[in-house]
Amino acid sequence: METNQKMAIAGSGLVMAGIGLGIVGAALIVPAVVTWAGRLVEKGTGGLAEKVEKASKTVGTAAGNLHRSFNEAKKAGIAEIKRSHWDQANVAG
Repeated sequence: METNQKMAIAGSGLVMAGIGLGIVGAALIVPAVVTWAGRLVEKGTGGLAEKVEKASKTVGTAAGNLHRSFNEAKKAGIAEIKRSHWDQANVAG
């Protein structure tokens, strides 16, 4: 019985040592994983920022073109209204 107890204690000690080494290994690996993840996020963010900037420029250009078109349409509409009123005034008068 004494031999079995010694083996159980030795086995428990080895299990505890294995758990301790696992914790130490994880502690050594975590900084590397965090660094790799940071680099991946940084690369992804840079690409995403470029895409957002390009999309923003495209939307700005489209908005400018639409604004210009609406202004021209407004001027044409106002001119048409004035011409219509002038024609009506000349016909009535």
